[in-house]
Amino acid sequence: MDRNNIIGFALIAGILVLYSMYNMKQVKEKRQQQLEQFAADSANIQERPTYIDTVPGTATEGGIEAGAVLATDSAQTATITADEFGSFSSAAAGDEKLITLENDQLKITFSSKGADMKSVEVKGYMTFDSLPLVLFDEGDNASNLHFFIANNRSINTKDLFFTAQESAGEVVFRAAVDANKYLEKRYAFNKEKKYLVDYDLKLVGLNDVLAPGTSFINLEVKRSLRKLEHSKKSEDSHTTAFYKYKNEDASSLSPTEAAQERLTAFEWISFKQQFFNTTLISKEGFSSGTLKTTLLTDEPQYLKTMEASFILPFNGSATQNYNMQYYLGPNHYQTLKSLDIGLDEIVMVTGFMSWVSAVNKYLVIPVFNWLEGFNLNYGIIILILTLLIKIILSPLTYKSFKSMAMMKVLQPELTELKEKYKDDQQKFATEQWKLFQSAGVSPLGGCLPQLLQFPILIAMYYFFPASIELRQESFLWANDLSTYDSILNLPFEIPFYGDHVSLFTLLMTITSVLYAVTQPQMNTGQPGMKYLPYIFPIMLLPVFNSFPAALTYYYFLQNVLGYAQQWATKKFIINEDALHKKIQENKKKPVKKNMWQMRLEEVAKQQREKQKKK
Repeated sequence: MDRNNIIGFALIAGILVLYSMYNMKQVKEKRQQQLEQFAADSANIQERPTYIDTVPGTATEGGIEAGAVLATDSAQTATITADEFGSFSSAAAGDEKLITLENDQLKITFSSKGADMKSVEVKGYMTFDSLPLVLFDEGDNASNLHFFIANNRSINTKDLFFTAQESAGEVVFRAAVDANKYLEKRYAFNKEKKYLVDYDLKLVGLNDVLAPGTSFINLEVKRSLRKLEHSKKSEDSHTTAFYKYKNEDASSLSPTEAAQERLTAFEWISFKQQFFNTTLISKEGFSSGTLKTTLLTDEPQYLKTMEASFILPFNGSATQNYNMQYYLGPNHYQTLKSLDIGLDEIVMVTGFMSWVSAVNKYLVIPVFNWLEGFNLNYGIIILILTLLIKIILSPLTYKSFKSMAMMKVLQPELTELKEKYKDDQQKFATEQWKLFQSAGVSPLGGCLPQLLQFPILIAMYYFFPASIELRQESFLWANDLSTYDSILNLPFEIPFYGDHVSLFTLLMTITSVLYAVTQPQMNTGQPGMKYLPYIFPIMLLPVFNSFPAALTYYYFLQNVLGYAQQWATKKFIINEDALHKKIQENKKKPVKKNMWQMRLEEVAKQQREKQKKK
């Protein structure tokens, strides 16, 4: 890697950062008016009042018999229940009943208290320690519908006991005021899409039960996300909340810090882990809501807590329907894409780096899925995928090798020029440019083809950690290609490195250094620069030590195949003697000066004149 490569990478990074900053500014301005409207809607939400939820003791006091006290307590309890729950007092007490729905993909247990999901098991998958994969269980999930009724009573459905009617693949919960006035929740497995559960909320005859002037009700969801993979650090870095505004790409909160966001006119919210997600979808779209994530760094078995609230508009009609859906399953790209709601974007890069997604969508994933059809080991699939990419990019690679070979041929002449004009850098730059032009060589010829291959390397960086196909798939010494391949667990943790040794990362680093040794180095005049290609892979060693084995294995293959490709090209295709002869012939041809060269010569001339005057 020479100075031109570094400058090229720096320019690309700068352009991407500037574009990102500009895009973020535009989005913020666009959201401002929507958020002002959201704030106005939310201002009417009142805090739930505090009620007495205990009853007096049953001991005999002041000569009153215990039986009399019990009778008094029962009356007081009934009064408190009626005062607090009003029309819904009949649903304020009862026994919790559990109902289980099950199909080939999911096993869901519901509770009649709150009419909510109590636990969800995803079939066909196991945790890293070979236990059934449970997305959430009792205590991990809380869902609540909050609204006001007459006399400003605050009702939370998590406190109500619903009656339940179960049929094949479906359960209907109901909390009734009377036969014609009730709140209903219906859950049913979707018959067309896997891992999709229809969630319908219905308010019947409650228009004269809700507090006068009610224009919305509030749906609240809170969930603690369990650790499901071997490395909490790696899984945590891929765990965050996503959301999608209408007619826009999906966006996300920061995965590395606590965050919150106010939302308007959005379609879904997703609590996404590395390989699984829970997503609430509205067929009509949500008008507004909030989203919040909290880190659980001190909880070894949990990653983050995520909270979302949704404002559901109420139009005052006798029957109000809210048609929603839950996706409860794997982050499998094709499965998510089949939903046709943009949920596949949670496993792809969006925003200013959406070009990475394009590379994965239209090149990497189709080839990967095609190779899967041959039922090969995934390590072999990655090897074949790497070979195919090398073949596709071979024309660019050939141009790069040829350019580097031409620069190598010119190196003795460049050294002579540097020695001749060592005290006049401007003159050296001019003469060096003349030499390149006369020889028909571009100093960026070796850099630009490499930069054109750069999107593939970045796409793979995002593809492998997000590919659920690699989860718990073994290859050679790697037990799981979706996490690091430890060959030695250390009894202590090395700062910035970790408590294990990844062999594929070591092989990647060693071959990167050896590959750099074989590359011709430009004489840049800066002695420290020539060591950078050797130091850079070593600097990346602690970073990649905890990366998925599939990724470091791929980069290792890239180095090995790249070296083989370079050796074969030099041995059988590129003839340096023929290149030298061609360069000498090019020098004999007249070269027309371009504006850049003329400007460079003018600047050099002015600099020499200033030096003479001094």
